[in-house]
Amino acid sequence: MPTFSNILHTLAPPISQHERLQIHITHDLIGYPSLDPIIYQTFLQVMSQVEGGDLLVVQRGSESTQRASVDGYRGGGSGWNDGPWWRHTDKRDLSVVKGLVEGSKLARVSAEAYSDEFFSARGGLEEAAKHATEVLSESNPVRSSDIFLSIQAISHAAPQGLFATSRSSEEKEGGVEEPQEEDELIVFAIYLHDPIHGISYNALSQSFPAKWVEWLDAPAATEAAGEEAQLPAEIQQIIQDGGVDPREWVAEWMEAMISLSVGIVAQRYVARRMGVGEGGIGRGKAREAVVEAGGGEAARAGII
Repeated sequence: MPTFSNILHTLAPPISQHERLQIHITHDLIGYPSLDPIIYQTFLQVMSQVEGGDLLVVQRGSESTQRASVDGYRGGGSGWNDGPWWRHTDKRDLSVVKGLVEGSKLARVSAEAYSDEFFSARGGLEEAAKHATEVLSESNPVRSSDIFLSIQAISHAAPQGLFATSRSSEEKEGGVEEPQEEDELIVFAIYLHDPIHGISYNALSQSFPAKWVEWLDAPAATEAAGEEAQLPAEIQQIIQDGGVDPREWVAEWMEAMISLSVGIVAQRYVARRMGVGEGGIGRGKAREAVVEAGGGEAARAGII
């Protein structure tokens, strides 16, 4: 006899009209604007492909077993493009982890640990899966699906050999070839985890120069020192010459990279739930076997 979680893992029912997606996000960014607006708008765009459904974003640490889920983010408020937050003198740290393997593993572990902690405080995963198959009623008008999303900044060396020139081109140029510095790059690792439906997806963002992080990250400044003490020398010179503060466009690109990579995993998740490719509902003998063995509970709940 399969458990309720096994049933939902196999069936991965479509997102229903009376379902709320609760996105629980975890990250180690310090002093940066809230990621809630980025996550919310990205999932909202993807959810526009689905009839019905509600959306809620919850920052780790802001939820409580005693508080209603409606306390989460539902749109509005400040974001990354609301004013020059990079000028604030508070400490900022992107919490970059070195190494693609190490950083991506940390992203996965963070999401899974968050989900374990969340469901342990609510009777365990099996109890949550059982609740997900209950018939909707006046006392249970909305079915919630909890999705855990981790975001981790990772540094790595630029791959060698990409975009290399041919030997003949190098010979034509002649002269003494100066040694090239090894570029350090930054990417965001995104890990989406839905343990109830047994769905996990991951993505790596477009890489960008580590120098950009050096410009945005800043130590906590004393009131006497002010903003100028935090600025790298090259940025100070640009601003003094009347140029655009590079941190302005770095912040814009960083927001776009997070939004795009989160959007990819969000799209894959919604497509999976709606049965569009990637092993959606209604495929294979495994589904039939689970339904015959006990999937009728889910069917009566109207989720298959």
